[in-house]
Amino acid sequence: MWYFEFDNPLVKNVALKLVAVFEIVSGLSGLSLTMVGLTGMSAFIELPRLCYGVLPLASVAAGVFLWKRLKLGVVLSILVQLLQIPVIRTDDFSLDFIAAMKLPISAVWCAGDNCRVKIVLGVDFLALAALLLLLWCWSDLQNARASDSGIEQALAADSVDR
Repeated sequence: MWYFEFDNPLVKNVALKLVAVFEIVSGLSGLSLTMVGLTGMSAFIELPRLCYGVLPLASVAAGVFLWKRLKLGVVLSILVQLLQIPVIRTDDFSLDFIAAMKLPISAVWCAGDNCRVKIVLGVDFLALAALLLLLWCWSDLQNARASDSGIEQALAADSVDR
């Protein structure tokens, strides 16, 4: 009988690949939204939430590096997901970053006469799920390569010859 084994490296590898694909697709979608917003083709795109394309670009890079199982991909992936988890909005302040895909659960609090002060607090469960998968696979990622550049490989080969 087949059963699901949580500590199986194959299962963790599939989970990491899913997070990598999610980050790449989300980042590419965010970059396309950024381009539409920057060119003025749509007034409905909130460029500050996309960090003017920086967060989607970081998401694509994190996904590619994570797919290659590089240490930079792990760190960048965790950072990208951490930035997207909180949802905090007021009339004067917003901490609600997106790469493109988001599944937030939020609540609105009103204070004062006729809801003079409105605060939205929430959590992006899609980013939280991706972060939890990354943290679950953390032990397997400790052996990730620092880089796959030819220079580091050549230096490593040169030091072995000596």
